[in-house]
Amino acid sequence: MTIPYWQWRAAIALLIAGVLLSADIAVAQQPTPPPRKAVVDPSTMDLEQLMKIEVVVAGSKRVQQTRDVERSGDYNSRVLLLLNGQRSNDPVYDQAYMGPEFSIDVDMIDRIEVIRGPAAAVYGSSAFFAVINVVTKTGASMQGGEVAASAASYGTYGGRASYGKTYPNDVDFVVSASFADSKGQNFYFPEFDSPATNNGFAINSDHERFDKLLATLSKGNFAFQALNSYREKGNPTAAFGTLFNDNRSRTWDGLSLASASYNRSSAFSSLSTRIFAGRWTYEGDYAYVAGVPPNHDDDVGEWVGASVDATHSFSRQLVTVGGEIQDNYKMQQRNFDPQPYVVYTDVRNKSVHGGVFAQDEIKLLQPLMLYAGVRVDRYEGFGSETSPRAGLIFTPDPATTFKLLAGRAFRAPNEYELHFSSTYFEPNPLLEPERIETLELVAERLIGGGVQVSASTFRNRLSGLMNGLVDSTNDKLQFVNADAIESKGVDLGLKINRGHGPSGQLTYSYQRTQDRATGIELTNSPRHMAKLEFLAPLNLRNITAGADAQYVSGMKTIAGSIAPGNVVTNLSLLAPLAFRRFDISATVYNLFGVKYGIPGFDEHVQNIIQQNGRSFRVQTTLHY
Repeated sequence: MTIPYWQWRAAIALLIAGVLLSADIAVAQQPTPPPRKAVVDPSTMDLEQLMKIEVVVAGSKRVQQTRDVERSGDYNSRVLLLLNGQRSNDPVYDQAYMGPEFSIDVDMIDRIEVIRGPAAAVYGSSAFFAVINVVTKTGASMQGGEVAASAASYGTYGGRASYGKTYPNDVDFVVSASFADSKGQNFYFPEFDSPATNNGFAINSDHERFDKLLATLSKGNFAFQALNSYREKGNPTAAFGTLFNDNRSRTWDGLSLASASYNRSSAFSSLSTRIFAGRWTYEGDYAYVAGVPPNHDDDVGEWVGASVDATHSFSRQLVTVGGEIQDNYKMQQRNFDPQPYVVYTDVRNKSVHGGVFAQDEIKLLQPLMLYAGVRVDRYEGFGSETSPRAGLIFTPDPATTFKLLAGRAFRAPNEYELHFSSTYFEPNPLLEPERIETLELVAERLIGGGVQVSASTFRNRLSGLMNGLVDSTNDKLQFVNADAIESKGVDLGLKINRGHGPSGQLTYSYQRTQDRATGIELTNSPRHMAKLEFLAPLNLRNITAGADAQYVSGMKTIAGSIAPGNVVTNLSLLAPLAFRRFDISATVYNLFGVKYGIPGFDEHVQNIIQQNGRSFRVQTTLHY
């Protein structure tokens, strides 16, 4: 596959200026008192707009690792992902799908709303490091159809057909269907370099295919949406002890969401209600014995729920209250050998959880504002959890902003961590939530000429992190609240955008993340990261060129060695409406062919997994 999974996981970072999955608790990065959400509009995003069609820049996961305590093998469960306001994290693993299986074609994204840092005070569990709300295009923004085709390295092809329109009677609708297919590439892994394992070469086992459907309809205050995505992916790394170079090992994952909502607003108040439903599936074939049908995973999550929130503006305050409830009426985890038929895991459960919250934005004095909120959640297993958040914003003049931010959030143990049981795992229904406490000081300054500088320092303290440990009484793995982590660091930023001509930004982050008990630094967590982005119009058929370079320092692996640091550079060209109705774009990833790798996970034999060398992607879009 042209774009490996780890790059796709942070693909949406290209639509967000700065760090997407960081544990940044900054309110929106703006020189004036910020709104509840930071809104990023792709039409005004400088380099991010250029890269929107390309989506993925090599090394983008490294952006994620800034202020991140992601463990090797984590299921991305510490970020809450919303699609048009609807929660998409599944109820079994609580994972946010931000890889190729991301449920919406990125060309259908209108904007992205971001709340960085712990936002459990409003959104509850999983709003641990960030909340991301992906908003799709409307019929009004399209007013017609689009047909797109793309081609990339390693036999990768894709296509999309979309249509959207709005009518005088206030009816707005969008439909879109897209697909992609990749033969993938052949890999060499020195850890498997022996005649018994094809001398370390994995052939024809990196294939990938996905299909995506989206439909939205609105009239007046009412709106409806439905979407479905499905992906098949090969397993070239022989993860989980499967046979190397056996292309029978593969996974399938799917997500279906539907919701109906009502939104009403006036000059001083607003009301939003929503009913929603979702279905998530995961299947996996794992080839352990030649000539024997693969072992099979069959996991399902199904849920329904409802939410409501209301706001009212007073003379010096904006008060928001709300609540939600979700019924996970089916949570299934199954694993079995089909022939001979042997069941190893068959766990079926259901649960209900809900929460209520309140938030207040108060103008204390003319240059000073206070943001304060709290939410109380109730779960059947561990009971109640309270999540506060506060921010003090001081704006001495329109060009200068200081922010003091603090908050606490939690992540509830998911069904997999609570109840998964097999030959090698035992359940732990007594798990408690993970918790994070954050404190940050931010300074921002517009210094004229379209130049903005920023600096921040932060401290994150995490406790009760869930980790799989061996139970000495039966030698089985069990999830326990074992770890406590502290992360400290600084961020520096420089952004230049004069509204015309070249623009760009430079960011640097330093962090030190370590176990609070032992002082040992975490794996998969670099100390230094830097990113340079540059965009320039070429004044040739409206062509724009963009480049970005990302540096990440060495990362500690599970085996205790270091994955070396590196710099990866990408170059893109975009020609919108180059031939009246056509957009054309092209990107070269890892322009200089740098050889680099990332730490392997627990399920891998590989200590360091090498990433793609130089590759390309081209796309054309017809508007009609």
